[in-house]
Amino acid sequence: MLLLEHEGKAVLQEFGIPTPRGVVVADAAEAAAASAGMRPPLMIKAQVPLGGRGKAGGIREAATLEVVTDVAAELLAKKIKGHPVSALLIEEAVSIAHERYMAAMIDGERMLLLIGRHGGVEVEAYFGGQKDSFETVTIDPSYGLSPYQVRLALEKLEIAPHLWTAYADVADRVVRLLRGRDATLVEINPLAELPDGSLRALDARIDVDSGAFFRQPKFAAIERSRVATDGLTRRMKELEVQYVPLAGNIGLVSSGAGCGVTIIDWLTREGASAAAFVDLDYTIMSGKIEPGLRFVLDHFCDDPAIEAIVVNFTTCGLRLDSIAETLIEALSERTSRRGKPLFFNLQGNRATLAHDLMRSAGYVVAQTLGDAVRGAVRQVQGAPA
Repeated sequence: MLLLEHEGKAVLQEFGIPTPRGVVVADAAEAAAASAGMRPPLMIKAQVPLGGRGKAGGIREAATLEVVTDVAAELLAKKIKGHPVSALLIEEAVSIAHERYMAAMIDGERMLLLIGRHGGVEVEAYFGGQKDSFETVTIDPSYGLSPYQVRLALEKLEIAPHLWTAYADVADRVVRLLRGRDATLVEINPLAELPDGSLRALDARIDVDSGAFFRQPKFAAIERSRVATDGLTRRMKELEVQYVPLAGNIGLVSSGAGCGVTIIDWLTREGASAAAFVDLDYTIMSGKIEPGLRFVLDHFCDDPAIEAIVVNFTTCGLRLDSIAETLIEALSERTSRRGKPLFFNLQGNRATLAHDLMRSAGYVVAQTLGDAVRGAVRQVQGAPA
C-alpha cells in the first residue's frame, strides 16, 4: 500500500527525519484558517496515492495567504489520474541549495540504499541516462547499513564532506524505517539541502507490504479507511487488480509483475515512462478478467495523462484467443476509446487465433513486444508510430 504524502511524512517524523512545517486540510475554508499563521510562500499539494502529481497539476504554489483559498478550491475540484482530491497538504516553502535523492528499497532478495546527486521531478531522466548520478549501496540484512558505505557513496557523488554526517544520519534513519515498518520502498525525492547544511524531506513515497499488516495495525487501519471512502481503490480491490501508479504518460496492462517491471525499464530506456502499471494475474486467476480488463481500460482511457496504452499478455497457461475476445468486447463498448492509441503484444498459447480475432476486429497486433513498446514511445513523442 502506497501511503499518501502526509501519511509518509508522519512516519518520517517518527524516525527523526525533518520535514517542512505543514498542515492537512479537507476544504478551502479550512485551508485559509489553517494557513493563517504560516509564512508564505506556501506549497499546496493534492493528497492522492500516486506519483507524478506535479506534472499532473496537483501541486501549486500560493505566493500570499490571500490566494490560499482559491488555490485550495481549484485543487479540491480536480481529479489526478482518476483519483478525486479530498485532502491537501499545505507546507511552508523552504530555501533550497541542492535537491538530492535518497531511497531504501527491497529489490528481490536484496536490501538497497540509493543516493542521487540530483533529485526533483525530472529524476527519471538521471536514472535513464546518467549512471554516475546515482550510487547504490547493498545493505547487509544482519549488520545493517554501515556509515563508511554511505560516506563512500557521498564521496563518489562529490557531495561536500562537511555534509556527510547529516546525509549518513538520514540514510540510517531511512533504512531503519524500511525495516521497522515493513516497507518495500522509502523514497525521499527531493531530499533538500538547505543553505545552512541541514536536510529536509520535501516529499515522501512509502510503500508498505500489505502482507505485513498484522504487524502494522496503523497501516491496516489506513487501508480499511481508504477502501471504504475511495471508489477507485475499492473497485481495484474488488477486482483484485494490482495497480501501481507512476508518473509518465504510457499506460501498461500486463500479466506478470516481472514482465511488467521489465517493460517499465524498457520504456525508460527508449526515452519514455509509464503512467501506471496494472498486473492482471490475480484478476485472471479469480475469474474476474472480463470486468477487470474493462475497468482498467476505462480508467486508462479516461486518464488525460495517458497518451498511449500497451497491452501485453505473454503466457503459456492462458488461452490468448479467450483474452482477445474479452479485449474486443471491452474495447467495443465505447467507440471513443478507439481514439486513444493501443499497442498489443499477445504471445503464447493460441497466439495465432488471438491475432486473427484482433485483426478481424480492426486492431493491429505487434509482431514482438519490442514493436509494441517502441510504437507507444513513438506515439507519445510525436513521431509516426
